[in-house]
Amino acid sequence: PNVTCPLFVTWEKCQSPRPPPPLSKVSTLEVASSSIITDDEEIISTHSTTAATNNNTNNKSIPSPIIYDLRGCIGTLAPRHLQHALSEFALTSALHDQRFHPISLHELPLLRVGVSLLVKYEECADCFDWVVGVHGIIIKFGEEKQQKQRYYSATFLPEVAQEQSWTTKETILQLIRKAGYRGSITNHLLAQIQCTRYQSSKCRMSYQEYVADRCGGKDPLSGSVDLMAAAAVAEEEVDRKGRVKPCVNL
Repeated sequence: PNVTCPLFVTWEKCQSPRPPPPLSKVSTLEVASSSIITDDEEIISTHSTTAATNNNTNNKSIPSPIIYDLRGCIGTLAPRHLQHALSEFALTSALHDQRFHPISLHELPLLRVGVSLLVKYEECADCFDWVVGVHGIIIKFGEEKQQKQRYYSATFLPEVAQEQSWTTKETILQLIRKAGYRGSITNHLLAQIQCTRYQSSKCRMSYQEYVADRCGGKDPLSGSVDLMAAAAVAEEEVDRKGRVKPCVNL
């Protein structure tokens, strides 16, 4: 379908000595998120993620939480055609997030991938005009220093404030610091902030879920040579179309 939407693609790696079970039902807690917005509104996002299994209603031992580490995350705040952007950002975040080594084939059984679609962008009346647990926010503001104007911007996804138990004010203060501003936060500064709120729809799939749901339970890594060849072809396609611009901190 010819649908356009801003999006993130996130890869995470399980710390557990065993990968998560296929099609397991888990409640997910994203502990932290940080993002850098660039001139063309491409963003790179950092997450530290913890997933805890549901409580067993029987009196059996509760399994240890499944801990995930970020392995790559790149997205955009500008609308993109999903038909092409999903594969492009999946490859770019997996192989070209400069904070990490490219994901290798042997890591696949421990990985999960998440796609966040950002929707319902609205301009806020002020920087507090949004609801914790419902909205993500983007802030932009400037500062004149030594006769030079410097601009700041940052975003938090919708789940961050709620999972950190922050109020709207605490979230704004955290986001101002995340944007790189180190001066005094005054009422005058808060009044200057341009704030946009948005919502998101997120879906995740682990490698085990992919094998069970899309491969009929047959692990495609048994044909790892063919898998690597397919990845190489996809990588060449991204190169041909042109990569996402490198992310820079504003």
